[in-house]
Amino acid sequence: MRQARNPLRRAIDEQRVRLWYGWLCRFSGCLKAYALEKQLVPEGFTRAADGTLSHRNRMIRYRDGKHVPRPTLVERAEEFFPGGRALLEHPYWEILDPDRNVSACADAWLACLGADVQRLLFMPRRSVVDFRPARRTLTSVPLRQLEDLGTFEALAATALLVREALHVGNARRARRCAVTFWRLLLVISSSLPFYDVLPNMAKLADEALLHRVVYRGEQVSLTSVAIWDFETVLHRYCLTQQIDSALKPGHVNWVKVRLSLIRGNKGIDLIWAFRLPVVATSSLQANPEKHARFLREQTVRQMAFEYCSTDLWQRRSFVDDMMAFFRDPEGRWPCGRYGL
Repeated sequence: MRQARNPLRRAIDEQRVRLWYGWLCRFSGCLKAYALEKQLVPEGFTRAADGTLSHRNRMIRYRDGKHVPRPTLVERAEEFFPGGRALLEHPYWEILDPDRNVSACADAWLACLGADVQRLLFMPRRSVVDFRPARRTLTSVPLRQLEDLGTFEALAATALLVREALHVGNARRARRCAVTFWRLLLVISSSLPFYDVLPNMAKLADEALLHRVVYRGEQVSLTSVAIWDFETVLHRYCLTQQIDSALKPGHVNWVKVRLSLIRGNKGIDLIWAFRLPVVATSSLQANPEKHARFLREQTVRQMAFEYCSTDLWQRRSFVDDMMAFFRDPEGRWPCGRYGL
């Protein structure tokens, strides 16, 4: 069993084990830890003299992420329900670990993320002697293409790009990569097994990486919002995708529909509602004019979400209310907070 090196590594291990356990439950049909243990570790059950069965309740520890499973158990689970090991040992968890050297490990991590990701981030080899393919210049194009993939591999690649941008001190690039990460997290939020652990995944990503992204006084903060609220809006317009992270028939169209909403292609209210969650830094708060503008934008974001998640859009024009709000010197939203 791997020993956690620090509290953050412990949190990373907890999350990856819970995701692995969620996979096993979904694809085994076992809703209880007892039933799953009976399938995977039948020899762990013994019968007492009075005829009752006893067991070690080890699956409960994995359900709660308290222990990393031994390789032998992972191998056995993989024989029964293939795919869980890929989640447990995914490069994403190493990418989130700040103790891992991003410069030394980046190429190795990307090599494990599949051909689709590599095609977007590496240039084609010019000859057979090019043992190390060159990275493409990072622009908005490959970031948008990563969003279009809508996979766990794309999410991991984007986390790596955030780390690289922070490593070289490029705050603008880190912010842009954080936007793509946020969109991808929302895209995969309804696919299994991520749906079961979505809030914890958002919290972990925030604590391990995204909180370090600061641009123009705004600090990324996924924990400042309830991510389930965003999933509620997406679920209202898009069906839940009951599949794993691999590309399967229908997946591309499903991602396209969700991204259309997340990117705001369907209306300006969606553009505001699905913006990257941020909070004001102390330096921004120290500037009254800029902080006042930030607070106004935060109000618009919140009200946009209210319009998207309720039936307000049927009774009021968000665009008209937003323009009236920006014109009002006292910063009052028309007809009260809920537009009634």
